[in-house]
Amino acid sequence: MKTLVTCLTISLAVAAWAAGSGNAGATIADCATPVATRSIPYVDEPVSPRQELDVYGFETSGGCDPGPVVVYVHGGGWRVGDKRAVGEKATFFNDLGYVFVSVNYRLSAPADDPDRPMHPDHADDVGAAVAWVQASIEDHGGDGEHLALIGHSAGAHLVSLVGLDDHYIEQAGGNPSAVECVITNDGAYDLLARTENGSRASRLLTNAFGTDQDTLRDASPITHVDDGDDDPPGFLVVLRGVPLRQGAQVRFVDALEGAGGEVTTLDATTYTHGEVNAMIGVAGDTVMTSPIEEFTRNCLS
Repeated sequence: MKTLVTCLTISLAVAAWAAGSGNAGATIADCATPVATRSIPYVDEPVSPRQELDVYGFETSGGCDPGPVVVYVHGGGWRVGDKRAVGEKATFFNDLGYVFVSVNYRLSAPADDPDRPMHPDHADDVGAAVAWVQASIEDHGGDGEHLALIGHSAGAHLVSLVGLDDHYIEQAGGNPSAVECVITNDGAYDLLARTENGSRASRLLTNAFGTDQDTLRDASPITHVDDGDDDPPGFLVVLRGVPLRQGAQVRFVDALEGAGGEVTTLDATTYTHGEVNAMIGVAGDTVMTSPIEEFTRNCLS
């Protein structure tokens, strides 16, 4: 499969660099040019063209120290969505000195196809993508041992699940401890509870996860907050929506804290479900962009 490499037209000031002297604390954004590499398969034998990712990295010929990596998983109800729809995120995180990776995964569509991908296919793919990043991101200017995951909506569910249930990364040959923090943006954390209210969201869940209660429970991030011997990675949890939705978000926060996790909450009650994703990295935004920048800097420093 051919990988399309596209050099971004962003021009960054190049810092003075003495061979062998190091970069005196500067980020890779200060000494390297951003480069986008698209449609890279992240499994050896893909069963779907969806098993690809885009890397917004840096050229690696200038002797720069590698940058931490932010892995993004799109939303769309586990049925639609695409890795290309990143808005301002790639530029935003590149400017902070991070390699940005946007992941596609198998989708549960069309809904009337009995052989459509269903859980755990989505999470298996995200885990495999994270393992690929750990093994291969050095070629794109990244440090695969310092990762943050960020997802919106269905993607928020997936990064939360993969960040808490180690087996998705481990089965792909990766090391879950490389995930230092998770930014979960308006997702679903207790699928069993969500399927009981008869809403449109519950129908999307049934389409992607079925109706078996054990499956729904195992696919719920809240089930895995106290898995393993270590504390959960650091979480930033976005709070918004109607009281029922916010109540579920707060219960997830409480569960994480009860398991010894460090949790930051982001009040996005003035934004819609779409805006909490679209506004990340937009100039002048203080609701999403500023808190995410601060959280990510603290996490990946």
